[in-house]
Amino acid sequence: MVLNSAKIIAVLAACLCSVANAVDLHRLWEDRCAECHGEAGDFARRFLNVTDDALVGRHADRDLRQFMQNHYLKNNEIDAVLAMLYAQTTSGARFRKQCSGCHNKAAQLVRESVERRNGELFGRSSGRPLADYLPRHGGLQQDDVAFYLDLLNRIAREVHRP
Repeated sequence: MVLNSAKIIAVLAACLCSVANAVDLHRLWEDRCAECHGEAGDFARRFLNVTDDALVGRHADRDLRQFMQNHYLKNNEIDAVLAMLYAQTTSGARFRKQCSGCHNKAAQLVRESVERRNGELFGRSSGRPLADYLPRHGGLQQDDVAFYLDLLNRIAREVHRP
């Protein structure tokens, strides 16, 4: 199955709108996949590639969607997990390198310390928008701030699914 960025965005949006099937994608990975495959980001960056805007595994002829179906994921979970893995494959390990010393994992940070209001991220304890807070946090440069706002917004959509 070829999964390009436009399809990833459409699939993720559709999955995020599905109230009946809401699930924290990172917990899903931790519960069903991590024992054999490790952390999702590490797995994605080590074993998956994006070629011609499509997510592919080591064996490009293998259908990733079918492979995941054989791993007992539901169809709506498969599309959402593939979208998450696509994003992790393309975003690199910047959070781990720059932030994990204080914040451990990005999904955990979002679950515990970030809330989404009207499409904007806020710190739970401070109540301040992250867009206002991040430019003065941890020596981040302006391009870092944009990257991390995008990253944390994506993770918030994956973790705090409706």
